Amino acid sequence: MTTSIDREKKILELLQKQGSASIQELVGAFGVSNMTIHRELNKLADAGVIQKKHGGVSLVTKSPTEDSSQCAMCNKPISARTVFIVQLENGEQKRACCAHCGLMIQGQSKGAFQSLTADYLHGHIISANQAIYILGSDLMICCVPSVLSFGSRQDAEKFQRGFNGILATMEETIQHMHKMMHAHQQSA
Repeated sequence: MTTSIDREKKILELLQKQGSASIQELVGAFGVSNMTIHRELNKLADAGVIQKKHGGVSLVTKSPTEDSSQCAMCNKPISARTVFIVQLENGEQKRACCAHCGLMIQGQSKGAFQSLTADYLHGHIISANQAIYILGSDLMICCVPSVLSFGSRQDAEKFQRGFNGILATMEETIQHMHKMMHAHQQSA
């Protein structure tokens, strides 16, 4: 049985190949109802990755001057496994290489209304607000301190048993980062 997350991923893959698709084409491709396809498309549209149009859908096109492969905070390359996306009210999207940079961008951006992050284990995009984070694990993927996002507490706890770190909500992660920055500034 295909899950909602699997369908979202496959819809994006199809759109990356074709550029656009009709609702009926998606209904036929996935063998689900119009309503199910519309629900999946609404989630993707809310995330700012697709644009719904009458009877169909297409990928959101980026400005040719915008380099979405580089982190808006530290300019490191962005990996699909650790991407963090901050959606602004004006429709602009700021992309980060990891949750560490993403949460910093979110805190500095006026008009940030939604943030999304990749589940480190499974790769699907989840709400940053609902993610569970591991801070300072032994696995250094990107920026320091390491902040990894997980879609479920169980997955995060399993990862923590193998790679240590602190389990935290988004709010706790932001507070932890502020404390670390303040301590660093005090010692400088």
